[in-house]
Amino acid sequence: MKSVKDLFSRKPKETKLSSPAGTGGEGGQRDVVMEMYEKYKDKEDNQIGPEGIFELCSDMNLEPTDVKLLILAWKLNAETQGYFTRTEWQRGMEGMRVDSPQSLLAKLDSVHRQLRGASSSQAFKEFYRFSFRFSRSPGQKALEIDTVKALLPTVLPPPHPHVEKLLEFLNESPTIRGFNEDQWASFLLFSHDIKPDFSNFDPDGAWPSVLDDYASYCKEKKEGVQLEPLGPLDGQREAPWEGIGESSVPELWGWAIRKPSE
Repeated sequence: MKSVKDLFSRKPKETKLSSPAGTGGEGGQRDVVMEMYEKYKDKEDNQIGPEGIFELCSDMNLEPTDVKLLILAWKLNAETQGYFTRTEWQRGMEGMRVDSPQSLLAKLDSVHRQLRGASSSQAFKEFYRFSFRFSRSPGQKALEIDTVKALLPTVLPPPHPHVEKLLEFLNESPTIRGFNEDQWASFLLFSHDIKPDFSNFDPDGAWPSVLDDYASYCKEKKEGVQLEPLGPLDGQREAPWEGIGESSVPELWGWAIRKPSE
């Protein structure tokens, strides 16, 4: 993904809000949470958009491409890339019991550590599935392949099993244009169940064909077999790819690449 270090030309502003959560009960916390919302929301759309998210990142000293922003979208149950509604913000922030950029960052750090330490947990499975749905382009049922390549090592960073080899396989399989939700979800299960040497892989199992092709690719490469390029139909058998274009670097999560207007 592109660097975003040049997006912030000023030092993060010190955020001054009223009394912290707990000093005034639930009503006091709600007031502080909504003060934050008013600070970051777009004045015209009445929701937090890309500019507000960049400002929030600046206040937290957090890069907009950090996976913690995706975790935040998950905890807010956000529906639209690059935007947080008033309801999403209020419910999510109160649910996390945070009321400042500093306490929010501490919470996101904590959740990130928990997710990284338990990729087989139900919480991680929910986050992993959310990351697929949230990162799709509007109106599409599948993730474009460039997005898969960028997102997968972000939510499943090395040395998670099979990630690095799958990315190598995808880079050498130009006819694979995307992943549907079943393929995305199946890879998480595959990465936990199938040993790195594929000794327990059953070619007659119920895996999506793209994972069958991946396993064959790795076995053939290990045995030194000359690989044939995938044919025009291989790797695409599960999903219709209508509407998936030739994308360049994906704008993950709606705010990760573009700089908000001055």
